[in-house]
Amino acid sequence: MLKLDYKFVKITYALFVFSWFMGDMTYNVHDDYKYGFWILSFLFGLMPVIYYALGYKNEKIVWDSYLLRQVGLVIVVFATVCICVYPINGHNLLMWKDLYYIIMPALYIYIIINLDQSDNLDYYMNAALLAYVAYFILGFGIQSFTLANLMSLNFADSYSPWESGMADVFGVAFFYFWCRGKKKRAVIAGFFNFLTFKRLHLFLMAFIVVFGRFLKNKPVPRAVEYIAKVALILSPMLITAICSDSFANWFEATFDQSLNSFTTGRFNQINLIMDQDQCLLGLGMTHKLLMELDFAVHRLHCDIIRFQIETTTIGLAVFVNSYINIGKRNQKGFVLMVFFFIVMFSSTCIENTYYWFLIFLCIEGLIREGRTEERKKQEELKKEEKLLNGQSIAE
Repeated sequence: MLKLDYKFVKITYALFVFSWFMGDMTYNVHDDYKYGFWILSFLFGLMPVIYYALGYKNEKIVWDSYLLRQVGLVIVVFATVCICVYPINGHNLLMWKDLYYIIMPALYIYIIINLDQSDNLDYYMNAALLAYVAYFILGFGIQSFTLANLMSLNFADSYSPWESGMADVFGVAFFYFWCRGKKKRAVIAGFFNFLTFKRLHLFLMAFIVVFGRFLKNKPVPRAVEYIAKVALILSPMLITAICSDSFANWFEATFDQSLNSFTTGRFNQINLIMDQDQCLLGLGMTHKLLMELDFAVHRLHCDIIRFQIETTTIGLAVFVNSYINIGKRNQKGFVLMVFFFIVMFSSTCIENTYYWFLIFLCIEGLIREGRTEERKKQEELKKEEKLLNGQSIAE
């Protein structure tokens, strides 16, 4: 049997990132091969897992399955809801796609964190940053980097000639490298994040720069965890109130701008879904409905409302509980997870598998950094203890 270790996982990951980069560069015209490479990379990554599990390697590994179990619970609940409503809404291919999008990042992270026992996970984030910097430059073209384009950035209108979904990658990369003290890489990620000009992502950068020093590589207090969970589970009530006609009328009278215009069409889209009489239980049903209605945007840009509609309040509660549990183990990771919950109020990101992979990677990397710090601290204490004992014997 060949000796397989984390180097094998790193090679397959590099191939996966390259395939993802090529998929994005071709505007996902052949999107299936991108996900095909993800699955292939995942299967290759499984080989060392099987190698260790069958006992070919004389090392005992304690498999860290916490994140996978949390996401797995979400999959079980979501799939159960879909199966229960099958007699009503029938089979929906979008359901299987959504389940795949949710579980795949957790499975891949499971392989990486269990086979790569190095002190940090910088390699994986470095590869992501490098690939997306190249994608950004090649995608927009060097000729787009002009003073006129730079001066056209408008925070009030959230306009940028370089606006794109790459903000998620650059935002997570900046967060990770800033928290890890890798300032040069953080500046690179921050620069491209600024050019994409997503307001929430700029706020995240500002927040972590100002308040990051107060966040520790330790679990969040129980009270903070429970408050976050309750607030997020009850948040659809707030969204429903905001989407009411009375609030929309007040907003327009106060700010002289329609709420639908301010939310770039989200107000009408959410109300269209909420006004439907038909049963929309089951993953992908809102997507299917928007396609049938030929709405301008086929995905509901509010994952929080979407989960409540498609999986009931129970499904939303399980999702919130599990994902907050993933983040709560590290204060910095908790901030990142809560941030993406806030993004889910105004966007759809649960299907962005690679972004969730990077979020999980960032959280696990910060947790590993905390463990490394604790181990080094314990080693220093042992050294001091030995030194003191040696001095006592000499005296």
